[in-house]
Parts: sequence; structure tokens; C-alpha cells
Amino acid sequence: MGNSNDHLSEAERLERQAEIAETAHVRAALLRMAQASRGAAALLGLFEASREDGQPSITR
Repeated sequence: MGNSNDHLSEAERLERQAEIAETAHVRAALLRMAQASRGAAALLGLFEASREDGQPSITR
């Protein structure tokens, strides 16, 4: 699952790949994947912040 920084790094990598993609279809797919990684980073950031605030964490 990684942490929020891992997901942000992945999003940046995907965005760089999108810049050099050969087709618009591939570029769009890479940008959607980058957006999903940024969303995951945001959610993980919220979970990390709630743990720091002393809120109960979500358990499996």
C-alpha cells in the first residue's frame, strides 16, 4: 500500500511518462493513473493525520 509520499512519487513518475507518451490514448491513461495515485496519497494523508491527532485508526 505504501505511504502518501510513495503515491505522490508514483504520480509524478506517471506524469513524466505521460509527457513522452506516443499517443493521446496512452497519455490519457497515464494521467488517469497519476490522478488515482494522487487520490490515494490524499486518503493516506488523512489517515496518517488522524493517527497523529490521536484518533482511532481504521483496522482491517
